[in-house]
Amino acid sequence: MQTYVLNIKSTLQYYHNMSFFQKISTRSTSINSLLCIGLDPHLSELKLSSTSTTEEERANAAYEFCARIINATHDHAVCYKPNVAFFEAIGTKLGMVTLRKVVDDISKHNIPILLDVKRGDIGSTANAYAEACYDEECGLNGDGVTLSPLMGWDSVQPFVTGE
Repeated sequence: MQTYVLNIKSTLQYYHNMSFFQKISTRSTSINSLLCIGLDPHLSELKLSSTSTTEEERANAAYEFCARIINATHDHAVCYKPNVAFFEAIGTKLGMVTLRKVVDDISKHNIPILLDVKRGDIGSTANAYAEACYDEECGLNGDGVTLSPLMGWDSVQPFVTGE
């Protein structure tokens, strides 16, 4: 009887080095699914007690909303697509913190993350947006993004990393 040892660290490193499309293809094939799940925590739909809630209450409600969806669907999801605008609407202190918590929860399942940001600016602004979306340490650690290329290649190029 042979014993096989799965090296989790090297498997995760291999996954980390895959391009977004490789991650999507691998995930889709492995679970036999094409399901991309949008995470849009509309404040009006979060069952908050009143419209004058605190930022912390909004952040907690949005996180719980997304966590329930992730927990219920992670076996079937090829990727998740959190809409950044809804997290920005939570508030300036906790909105992006909440989004990063959601992204970290998804990452625990090794499921690709398509950040729904619809960015479309040029030059240094596009570079800053790309860094904020992709950076693992200080950014959102996304695998891919939605873009609005109306301003031409300059608005798309910083996001096309080949990774």
